[in-house]
Amino acid sequence: MDIKSDTDVIVVGAGPSGIACAITIAKKGNKVLVIEKASDFGVKNMFGGAVYLESLKELFPDDYQNLPYERFLKSHNYVILNDENSVCVSYNSKNSDSATITRYSFDTYLAQKAMDLGVYFIQNTTVEDLILKDGNVVGVKTENEEIYSKIVVLAEGFNSILSEKTGLKKKTEPKDAILGVKETIRLSCELINERFQLQDNEGKMFQFFGGLAKENEDIPFALGFMYTFKNAVTIGVGVSMKSLQDCKVKPYEYLERLKEKPFVKNLLSDGEVIEYSAHSIPEGGYNELPKLYSNGVLLTGDAANLVDSVHFEGTNLGIKSGIIAGEVCNMAIIKNDYSKKTLKEYKKALYKTFVIKDLKTYKDVIQTLFKRKSSIFSFYPKQIDEFFKLWTSASNKGKKQGYKTFLKEFFFKRSLIELIKDVISFVKCLIGAIV
Repeated sequence: MDIKSDTDVIVVGAGPSGIACAITIAKKGNKVLVIEKASDFGVKNMFGGAVYLESLKELFPDDYQNLPYERFLKSHNYVILNDENSVCVSYNSKNSDSATITRYSFDTYLAQKAMDLGVYFIQNTTVEDLILKDGNVVGVKTENEEIYSKIVVLAEGFNSILSEKTGLKKKTEPKDAILGVKETIRLSCELINERFQLQDNEGKMFQFFGGLAKENEDIPFALGFMYTFKNAVTIGVGVSMKSLQDCKVKPYEYLERLKEKPFVKNLLSDGEVIEYSAHSIPEGGYNELPKLYSNGVLLTGDAANLVDSVHFEGTNLGIKSGIIAGEVCNMAIIKNDYSKKTLKEYKKALYKTFVIKDLKTYKDVIQTLFKRKSSIFSFYPKQIDEFFKLWTSASNKGKKQGYKTFLKEFFFKRSLIELIKDVISFVKCLIGAIV
């Protein structure tokens, strides 16, 4: 089929996935146009804060060290919260495989690299529809004009209206989505280093479990997070959309509750809130993967539901999927074939990478844990708190009597049936991850 073409490839969306795709295409001398609805790069900064380095090494093999990183994450901390108390497990490593970034600096850097390769950008422009000819996507319609291309790559993020219009993706249900809310709080570099016990280029991340529900409230399926930057700290909560419907609590209320926990409050004291943001994130994972390609069109990043919620990992998957989409576009241009016959290679290649392999590893984890959210985010955090109270205190009754009392109350509070269900859920997740 003859295709009228103003450019070889149009990429819709100038996030990390879309720009990684554009860079990969431009490296081979092919023409790329990126259309972004925002007025500037990285202004949609709802993102926890960290990016893994592996895909960046692939995208920029010679100078990935020079990207605008904030701090390299050498300390990963997992914190169980209750009303006033907390239990923290830390993993500290000599080297780092990830770093915090700000999306404005990071996306701007990627865009400049793309421009240096000849990629053209149109910003502050919305793609309203796709142009179809004989069942093939052959371009896009913006509010101003029609632009034709051989291939369209949809990297439009969670609100993937165009992806749904193609029939490749169904509308995301609340059970398969997270609403993330985040504040950026300014603290001096010196204060961050002192409070978090860091050197200038070292960073810490935290994941928080439990402690967000008030008494007599439904337990939300929600996790908190915190990341350190050069002169700021981000603090946020990711809450299942289904939980928000069921619990009738506003997402910012959960964030405020997290900030009031002594463990968090002490670290953030005297800080100034300089940004508040909220963003929807796909959580369906492997079980909700859309069809990734059709005639003349590919899906990447959040638009393709490529988010690993277990590890808070989306940017890395988006960059890798953008690289592979770009490589397949280059292949299609060489072959002069933009049909499904060639573009299906995108799915084949993606399935061989960590992107799909990791999503498949955790394909049932979120759904399984959601059913046991009361256990994970309420019952066991409280029991862990009770155990450490006993472990770190002295009593005239002696330790042995204390342990007996703890176990007696534990089994009184939790029926054998519920315990068995918890164990089955844990084993199911573990088996799914290793088999």
